[in-house]
Amino acid sequence: MTRILKLCYSKTPLTMVVVALLLASACSGGSDQTTMERELQEMVSNDLAPVRIGAVECPKDVSKSPESVFACQTEVQGNYFEIQVRMLDAQGRYEHKLKHVALQVIRTEAALSDQISIDVGFDVATDCGDEEYIVALVGGTFYCNAKTIDNSGQRKVEVRVEDADKTLSWFLLPD
Repeated sequence: MTRILKLCYSKTPLTMVVVALLLASACSGGSDQTTMERELQEMVSNDLAPVRIGAVECPKDVSKSPESVFACQTEVQGNYFEIQVRMLDAQGRYEHKLKHVALQVIRTEAALSDQISIDVGFDVATDCGDEEYIVALVGGTFYCNAKTIDNSGQRKVEVRVEDADKTLSWFLLPD
């Protein structure tokens, strides 16, 4: 049985953000590309704060015509992180959507431990690794381990990222 878990953070949730930014012109390449990359870096940095991101890079040869869609990339905690961009109009307005999420490991472990403990009827501790953040693809999965507090048992937990709002579903894998 799959369980749903909603992680709550004090920062703005990672959602599709529609941005009405006017670029200098709608032609591809050149200074617009750099402007868009800087704007995306600032917006994604705000979305993910306090997580630090690398420089955003967008393809140089993309069409910036209305309704065109392309992917820009950056690094978050040393992991690949994708940003989908969709051009809205010929004036250069666009929207972006995060294709990955950055989950703070300690909060993710605590939330999973609480939910699994409720489900199984006894206390467990969850271990999702040694990194500070888990960077996961929206729609993708990652794995953690749930152990009984007395170390008498352990199960692997499959965790799926349901959306950019950090809604997670999980289930205990069979032994």
